[in-house]
Amino acid sequence: MALITILGGILTMNWLNDERIKKEKYRQEQDRVGKYIGEHIELGNGKPITKIEFIEFQLETATTGTWSITAIVNEKYLIHFSEDRLGEEIRTSYYSPKEFKQYSEKMRNNMTNVETIYYEEK
Repeated sequence: MALITILGGILTMNWLNDERIKKEKYRQEQDRVGKYIGEHIELGNGKPITKIEFIEFQLETATTGTWSITAIVNEKYLIHFSEDRLGEEIRTSYYSPKEFKQYSEKMRNNMTNVETIYYEEK
């Protein structure tokens, strides 16, 4: 009986640790996308980016490992990103050219005062 209790405790601790690691990795990836926005994306109207809210962060295709990340910028503008695997090249997969300008070279947007709302799995 004691062995079952100990094994149950170990399994629970491992599961909780795996969940914590997964949440940290997802948050790091959202930070990376936020940095990418600051370095490569500008609003079409020339106004500064003040808020980024991540509304989607999910594995699209398990066989290929493709991830889909969606954000709302300044509570108004929707932009989608994709990655073949977490940590790899970030690509914009959809946005309106009227709302955003994308630059291949890094820009120096000041992102220090940008509010970031992270996507949390439900």
